[in-house]
Amino acid sequence: MNQEIFVDGISAVHVTGNLVRIDLMTVQPHLKNDNGQPVVEINTRLIMPLEGFIQSRAVQDNIVNQLLEAGVLKKNQPAPSNVVRLAATESNEE
Repeated sequence: MNQEIFVDGISAVHVTGNLVRIDLMTVQPHLKNDNGQPVVEINTRLIMPLEGFIQSRAVQDNIVNQLLEAGVLKKNQPAPSNVVRLAATESNEE
């Protein structure tokens, strides 16, 4: 690996034919909008074939399942459509 890119999250996903475009965002806490909220900057776009996008979801699902089993993540009940939300574990709440 010769390059690392930090992002705070995904801003949008666009599917066009067989390509998936993922807009990646970073939060700029030192910049504030008119409402006093940190500014979000869309600074990188990841483009991949649809097959690669689906395969990457399988990899992410596997990691989430491992984190659930390890107790790092907890499922909120009831969770519609198997939504997983981050929750602090007892050891991290202090």
